[in-house]
Formats: sequence, structure tokens, C-alpha cells
Amino acid sequence: MATPHDSSEKLVPNDVDTYAHYAEGIDPARYFDSQAHDVLVAARQRWPLLAAVLHGEDGLSVER
Repeated sequence: MATPHDSSEKLVPNDVDTYAHYAEGIDPARYFDSQAHDVLVAARQRWPLLAAVLHGEDGLSVER
């Protein structure tokens, strides 16, 4: 399958949205984006004080 050259394709936030852009009938809201979750977990582990100040105890656990 040839992929169209879109100047805004680098602005797509994750793989699920990118796939939905190229394949008809895919609803990105129905898929879990594990990349975004992994980034969130890594950021909370790297900057726990900042995460606590910005988000407080919002129920999102971080694996340690």
C-alpha cells in the first residue's frame, strides 16, 4: 500500500491515530494507546514532585 505524503503527518499524536488516518473504518477512540501511557508513567517516575503538584492524587498509578 502506498502511503500518501501528507505535510501534517508528523503532527499525528500516536500510532493509532496514524493508522486510522490511512485505514477506513478505524475509530481511534476504541483503541488503547500504550505509547502514551508509557510516556506518562516514565514522566511520573522521573519527576514525581512535579507530577504530584500538577496532578495530585488523580488515581493514575505508577509502576515502580
